[in-house]
Amino acid sequence: MGRIAVRTLTEFSDVDQITIADYNEERAHEVAAALASSKLEIKQIDVNDEERLRRLLHGADAVLNAVEYVFNLPVLRACIQEKVHYADLGGLFHMTRKLMDLSAEAEAAGITAMVGMGGTPGVTNLLARAAVDQLDSVDSIKVQLGCGDETPSMAPLVAPYSIRTILDEFTKEPQVFQDGTWYPQRPLSGEEEMVFPLPIGRATATYSLHSECATFPVSFRDKSIRHVSFKIAFPPDFMTKLKFLVDLGFGSAEPINVQGVKVSPREVLAQLLDLVPAEDVEPQDCDVLRIVAAGQTDGQPVEITNQIVVLPYRRWGISAGALDTGTPL
Repeated sequence: MGRIAVRTLTEFSDVDQITIADYNEERAHEVAAALASSKLEIKQIDVNDEERLRRLLHGADAVLNAVEYVFNLPVLRACIQEKVHYADLGGLFHMTRKLMDLSAEAEAAGITAMVGMGGTPGVTNLLARAAVDQLDSVDSIKVQLGCGDETPSMAPLVAPYSIRTILDEFTKEPQVFQDGTWYPQRPLSGEEEMVFPLPIGRATATYSLHSECATFPVSFRDKSIRHVSFKIAFPPDFMTKLKFLVDLGFGSAEPINVQGVKVSPREVLAQLLDLVPAEDVEPQDCDVLRIVAAGQTDGQPVEITNQIVVLPYRRWGISAGALDTGTPL
């Protein structure tokens, strides 16, 4: 998603310089070459190297963090130390809560840190705010994401975003907020038939671990919010394939012994997917980002549904998922 954020920034006249910093320097050069912008420079970085990371950030105006979410914490800490504004794509609940604990430090440093500024979380937070502002009190906010993909592909599996994040969504316990407490749910539980606008239509959604369930109870506590949940409906074929791989054990990060070598099953899967050649096809996916907020206004019960239907952006040749996640950042 970082490449989409970079592409977006190159079109802003008031952005003078964009540094693409990546552990994989070769891939960063590929992104820069495709964009051919004089604003771009490339740096190799390991975000776990605090000293190098601080040198990289020194003097920057803002950091748009698109690393794997498990590495968000050292990036935000470095931004606080160097007094650089920060935004990321989300922390899958638990990491987001760790980042929120640094709020006072960020404020003391005089920076703004936006945790979760993609599609979900990100756009969904804005949809929720628009609804909450119309309510005197909030009983519940249900976040619902519908995904469809008819893009022709010969690949055995196409991950719409980071396969490591998806595997965590399939294997880690989702959290549902209810009356001041977070309650863990079984992964992929809470099956519910939903009807989304076309081209998604009717789809089966399940609970998923997501950052909105961490942030909404804090952001909207002045409205006495009681319930927050997140459900996602993946395309059926993708859901079947991923569940099969997870059931086989490919969702585990715990190393196993293979002919005397310790390997992580999920890293094997991630590497195999990286080896699948990219296909030059026109994206035909769709995302529906939706929140359903229920509460009271003037003593009367009110339910508000806010949703956005996202389609591929033909001018850039990018998918709906890339558009709604990369451009908000």
